[in-house]
Amino acid sequence: MFRIGKEEELAVARTLQSRQFFKINDAGREVYHFEEEWSRTVGSQYTLLMTSGYAALESALVALGIGPGDEVIVPAYTYIATALAVVGAGAIPVITDIDETMTLSPEAVEKNISGHTKAIIPVHIMGLPSNMDAIMRIAKKHGIAVVEDACQSDGGMYHGRYLGSIGDAGAFSFNIFKVITSGESTSAR
Repeated sequence: MFRIGKEEELAVARTLQSRQFFKINDAGREVYHFEEEWSRTVGSQYTLLMTSGYAALESALVALGIGPGDEVIVPAYTYIATALAVVGAGAIPVITDIDETMTLSPEAVEKNISGHTKAIIPVHIMGLPSNMDAIMRIAKKHGIAVVEDACQSDGGMYHGRYLGSIGDAGAFSFNIFKVITSGESTSAR
C-alpha cells in the first residue's frame, strides 16, 4: 500500500534527534522544508501543513470569509470530511450531483447556485480531476470562491496544472492511505 524509504527514515530520525516537535520558534525544520518543496512542486505561493484534509478545507473556507448562512456546493460523491468542513465553518453544504467522471457535474453546480452560495468545493476523487475549466468559469460568472479538495489526488494534473492549485485554495492529504504519504498531514494553499 505504501513505500517508506531511507530518505523518509532519515527525516524522522532528524526530527526525533532534534527534540523539536513544534513548528514554532525555529523548530520543525522538516515541516518548513516540506511546505517549501510542496509549494515549488504544485506552483503555489503558500503552503501550510495542518493536521488533516478536514482541517485544511475548513481553514480555507474560514480564510475566505465563509460562515453562518452561506452555502457551499459539494459533490454527492466524496469523503464525509468535505461536507463536514463546510459545517465546521458554520456554512451549509449543498449536496450536488456528479457526472460520469465521478466528480461534480458543472450543469448541476449551475442549477444549485443561489444568492447564498459563496463557494464550490470540487473534489478530485481517486485521482480523477473535476472539470476545472467549467467550474472556474461558473465561479467567476457568479463571483464565488473555489476550494479544491485534492486530498485523494496528490500530484494529479489537469491541463498541465497540479490539482489543488487552480482554484482560490486547495487542500491535499498525505495520510497513510493516500497517493503520497507522510503519516498524517495536510496542506492548504
